[in-house]
Amino acid sequence: MAALIFGLIASLAAVLSILFAARQTRELARQTNINNGISAASAVHNSLDRLHGIGGMLFENPQYIPYFYARSPVPHEEAERLRVLVLAEMFADSLDYGLLIKSLAPETDNYDCWDEYVAGMLENSPAIRAVVSQNPTWWPTLTQHFPDVTP
Repeated sequence: MAALIFGLIASLAAVLSILFAARQTRELARQTNINNGISAASAVHNSLDRLHGIGGMLFENPQYIPYFYARSPVPHEEAERLRVLVLAEMFADSLDYGLLIKSLAPETDNYDCWDEYVAGMLENSPAIRAVVSQNPTWWPTLTQHFPDVTP
């Protein structure tokens, strides 16, 4: 009789242990989903923050806006050309970073607008296309997504 009672107690303890482990696993999965969401939001924020920095530079120097949003060709005058190309490299860095984050962060599925934004920037900016096509290995994610980038 004692062996039967001991067996029932041991079985009950095993069942309770399994139920507790299942609850812990469910909570761990929930916490992981929350952390993935926070990481994705932070990564998206970082990519937008990079663009806002460039936007601030363009706000202070509006003469450069057509080179990025209105399909204006890269200027020929050397000083202006260098300024535009440096801004284009900064844009390319930001675009590449955004695409990289989108491919790595599991919770950025609703961030598909980034692909459209990158495609629009490449279409509207010969300067960005020029710097990326001259050094495609500097922006591997960008050139992987848009392999036909040409000036």
